[in-house]
Amino acid sequence: AVMPVADSSSATPIGPTITASITPSTPVAGTPSAAGKKPAKRNRSKANKKMPPTTTTAVALTVGEKNGAGGEHRREGDVVNRFMLPPSTSFTPWKHLQIKQEPKIAKDAGGDSDADAGASGSGASGSKQRIHYASVVGGGGGAGSIVPAELDSVTIGRQTFAWLIGPMGVEEFVTAYWERKPLLVQRNDRHYYAGLLSRAMIDEMLRTNNIEYTKNIDITSYVGGQRETHNPEGRVLPPEMWHYYGEGCSVRMLNPQTYLRTIYELNVKLQEYFHCMTGANFYLTPPNSQGFAPHYDDIEAFVLQIEGRKRWRLYPPRRRQEVLARVSSENIAEHELASPIIDVVLEAGDLLYFPRGCIHQAATVPGAHSLHVTLSVYQRNSWADLFEQMLPIALATAAEEDQQFRAGLPFDLHQHFGIVHSDEVSSERRRLTVRLRAMFDRLFSDAAIDAAVDQLAKRFQHDALPPMVDFTEWDDTVYGRGNYEFRPDGTVECARPIEETCSVRLLRRNILRLVSEEDKLRIYYHTDNSREYHQYEANFLELDSETALGVELLIKMYPRYIPVSSLPVDDRLEFIRSLWEKGLIVCRRPPSLPATALDDKKSPGTVGEENHERPTSDATAAAAAVVGTMATSAIPADSTSP
Repeated sequence: AVMPVADSSSATPIGPTITASITPSTPVAGTPSAAGKKPAKRNRSKANKKMPPTTTTAVALTVGEKNGAGGEHRREGDVVNRFMLPPSTSFTPWKHLQIKQEPKIAKDAGGDSDADAGASGSGASGSKQRIHYASVVGGGGGAGSIVPAELDSVTIGRQTFAWLIGPMGVEEFVTAYWERKPLLVQRNDRHYYAGLLSRAMIDEMLRTNNIEYTKNIDITSYVGGQRETHNPEGRVLPPEMWHYYGEGCSVRMLNPQTYLRTIYELNVKLQEYFHCMTGANFYLTPPNSQGFAPHYDDIEAFVLQIEGRKRWRLYPPRRRQEVLARVSSENIAEHELASPIIDVVLEAGDLLYFPRGCIHQAATVPGAHSLHVTLSVYQRNSWADLFEQMLPIALATAAEEDQQFRAGLPFDLHQHFGIVHSDEVSSERRRLTVRLRAMFDRLFSDAAIDAAVDQLAKRFQHDALPPMVDFTEWDDTVYGRGNYEFRPDGTVECARPIEETCSVRLLRRNILRLVSEEDKLRIYYHTDNSREYHQYEANFLELDSETALGVELLIKMYPRYIPVSSLPVDDRLEFIRSLWEKGLIVCRRPPSLPATALDDKKSPGTVGEENHERPTSDATAAAAAVVGTMATSAIPADSTSP
């Protein structure tokens, strides 16, 4: 299994060719096509204004074979889902794992699982007992179970993180280890992370993608205290890279999530839980080699040992300024290091976590290669980063609204402050210090804090990976196959109209952010982002205050569905259309509407319409209650320029 998740989107698609309709033109009832019009300019379309529809382009996509993500496991005669195949997601029960908090002291994980579902594989008596992840998180298909598409995306992210660090509990990890000290988890299960990556998958990725040296891959070595990079120019192809590897060089890939679906899926779910950019590198090192000098990083690091063995040594910071470092270090000489606080050999299936600022180095041991993935989170996501955003906003607001901040400085200020006067304790210095602190306290306001947090959330929208759409919600999004009917006479007609009787919710909890800036209201979103970091500029839609109330309702009601008729927006269909075109919402048709031909051909494993929770009068009442509280919303009056 790649990883256990709460929904079937963890499935790695195998083999089928899918025809996707790529179009920003929303199927709204009664909306004619307008061929020949140019699409709206990127980032300048407004969510409450009509936008010219564009023509539909059909593109054939081959899913699942590209990056070697499980295609070799397909057997003749297997039934293939038309979107993707659910994997046999499972994980090792706690009672079979051993966790170590310190390198030499073993701690019993305790707590046998009550959800054992029998042995995996052939069911041999000597094999390990395994349980299906769905039985743990409530994602099973039985009566009363939670429909995966209905789960909060943050909940799914938390469950994914729980699998990542298991058997350590999330609460215990956050309380005892997060940003405090390293954590070592030794599982004695070499297959725990095996589905994420392999050398065969790397080889397939190089053959089927234009991977470049320096931009994507580094070839490195660390011999005699000297680290060197051996990158040639151009594309990375297997013969050359494997030659470097055979000569003792390490291979580092900076963005495997761009090309490997398994790493992408892991990152995209974790980013919902941490609400920050999640990155990944992989490191492939031949036996008895080291690729990098000792150093520390500006990220929280989770090392997932995939293959082989690797010796890790962690060291305490050299000075207190390096604790929770905000900037990564240069290479650190061996003589600067203290005695290691952890010296351990990671085996396949093990995990090692260490906070930013923790000095580390790693090397393979004789006779064993190593392949590991390092997941990174919480870069530039500290209180200091929040204050960097907040102080300029607070100062600008105070200077505009409070006359005291515009008053001139005292004539004798320079005679009491500065490096020359820093050791003085005069009464005038004390009096001015008290005044300065009082003015500094006046800077802070809820509005400044809100604006600063919005700016950090806006940055996340630019940093984030695009969402992975679960196959149970596929047909209810803009990515669905049945949105249009392609007629024999060459016309294309809307087959799944958006109407007042439909119900909608946001695709993910963190899919967008409503921000007030430059005297405008905007929603920043990441559905148009690339898997390549910052390949495009930030995406946003501008809207007016009335439309912003509709966005606020969608945010506050998530993950519940809202009837379109309950939205506090005049042109509700156009509002939903604009969000639909950007892939931001899931829209369900009422049961009374006829199903399309494609709907009648749902393959086994697809959650049908009958399994979805239909919005009820309770949803309408809840939406009305939220709308009532929004009468005093912080959203300002209409500030959108004409």
